[in-house]
Amino acid sequence: MHKRLNILIFTLVTCLLATPAMAKLYRWVDADGKIHYTDKLPPSQASRARSELNEQGMEVKKVDRAKTAQELAQEKELQRLRKERQKIIDKQQAEDRVLLRTFRSEDDIIMAQDGKLTAIDVMIQIAISNIKQIKSQLVDMQNSAAGQERRGRKPSKKLLDEITNSRQHLKDSYAAIITREKDKENIKQKAQSDLKRFLELKKIRSRQIPVKTQKAIASQLDHVVLCKDTKICTTYWKKAVDYVLQNTTTNIKIQSDSIIITAPPVNDTDISITLSRIKQKNTTGEHIFFDLQCKPSPQGKKFCNSDLVTSIRRGFNRLLLGDGHQSN
Repeated sequence: MHKRLNILIFTLVTCLLATPAMAKLYRWVDADGKIHYTDKLPPSQASRARSELNEQGMEVKKVDRAKTAQELAQEKELQRLRKERQKIIDKQQAEDRVLLRTFRSEDDIIMAQDGKLTAIDVMIQIAISNIKQIKSQLVDMQNSAAGQERRGRKPSKKLLDEITNSRQHLKDSYAAIITREKDKENIKQKAQSDLKRFLELKKIRSRQIPVKTQKAIASQLDHVVLCKDTKICTTYWKKAVDYVLQNTTTNIKIQSDSIIITAPPVNDTDISITLSRIKQKNTTGEHIFFDLQCKPSPQGKKFCNSDLVTSIRRGFNRLLLGDGHQSN
């Protein structure tokens, strides 16, 4: 009955508006859910969703409702986070290109590491030699100062200054050795990281740039978790990485300590996930951004709205923050 009434109303409105050059006809729904057909859209309803109809009553244009200030702010924030994430992706890909251009094999990486370690060892040995010399000079100067005091003479200012400077030089030399040893550890860790990434890249047949993300959806901000310090962020990140590995159905393409990207979805039931760790400007906090994507096909979109995928999205926040907590 309600449908027949709408058809009757539309027919009457169409007859009334019919002219040699028929005016535009709009169909819109007010706040009470009542359907209206008018040749002009009331200014008070300009922000509502509406359809423009042709002479046969067919929809020729559809205008979505105007977004609220909160929705616009959410989209802006999401776009900012995506840009930050893209910077991380670009940086990782640039590092990969340099890695593959620099080294041809695993042996090249090991040889480069050994060469750097040898160079640092040489500098350490030079520092050790200097320390021996400084110690010897310092002993001589202190003996000289003590001898002058025994003879009742006050050591000269020049001698006392030289003793002070030598002591500081000795401390600086020890500090330099400690720094060099730390440099060696960093070189070893970097070489291990390069070797691991080199092997990963060699196993990946296609190193294509990840496909562009789907259209931004404001609700995805629900999957951005803020951690306030490095310790908490590291704990969150480890949990988040495990969560990605448990739920993605595609292989990992890029993985570092700040970004994980799994392959784009191929099947309608594929789940592709991007996890990124984004530092905030001028603060110690970071954002952990969980972005789940499905295949952009009709069935893929339907799957993306399923209870299964919805529970995976919601589970990310519950995993890190627990129920009842806000992520940002």
